[in-house]
Amino acid sequence: MRRSTAIRWASGLVCAAVVLFSAALGARLAAAQGFGYVAIAISPSTLQAGAEHGTTTEDSVDKGALQICQQSSGANDCRIYSAVDSCMAFAKPPTPVANHYGCAAAATREAAAAQALADCTKAGGNNCAVTLAPCGNDDVRFQSPLPLPPGGKPGSVDPALVGLWGLNVSSGIWVWQISANGTYTFHSEAPDNTQTHAGTFTASNGKYTLHAISMQWDDQGTYTMQGSTAVMMSEKLGKGTWERITRDPVYGGPASGPTSAPAVRR
Repeated sequence: MRRSTAIRWASGLVCAAVVLFSAALGARLAAAQGFGYVAIAISPSTLQAGAEHGTTTEDSVDKGALQICQQSSGANDCRIYSAVDSCMAFAKPPTPVANHYGCAAAATREAAAAQALADCTKAGGNNCAVTLAPCGNDDVRFQSPLPLPPGGKPGSVDPALVGLWGLNVSSGIWVWQISANGTYTFHSEAPDNTQTHAGTFTASNGKYTLHAISMQWDDQGTYTMQGSTAVMMSEKLGKGTWERITRDPVYGGPASGPTSAPAVRR
């Protein structure tokens, strides 16, 4: 397979390679200690996609991403794009239109997401959102987190809620990052297959609303601060006490990624 500095999609558009608190989780796997291969497989006709990451082999991440794409879309046109020592991102509009999407690789999750959003818009996508953002060094046990989405309304979030929060669940934690600009990102660091998502968030006077833009999910409920390090949330899924954390125990923080620009393989 040859390596290049750009990804070319079926639409003919070029996608440039600009290029969470729980001891129970134990030590990180080797995949979280150094970057490795990452792949995204996309069906241009359905916009369903699959992603795989880890330091196993180039072939294994390619096959894993392809299998997920084919199973989710039922399509036979899934195409594989991958990179090494980098992060990738896939963006699409909420109502899928063939070939209206974007994908990119970059040195950080945030940079890859920004470029994927730009490419999606260039391809004709409206209100594009990032739905996949894997990095080569993400823990292979869990789905990759998403970066905070752009936009939101500054001042729409109670300052007491801004930050990184963890909720103890079976064999791990859920991690929720809330930003002052009115956006959030959520991912699971437990073997429960809970889907990663991100979107907009508002909170004031003990009430909150949440709207996911990367999947179909809306929630609203109440919150009660317990000092500055814990908050009781009452939501669709029930009640739970989230505790403030300073760094993602598996992924090392809100952002992750290598420092050098990677090469992208077509």
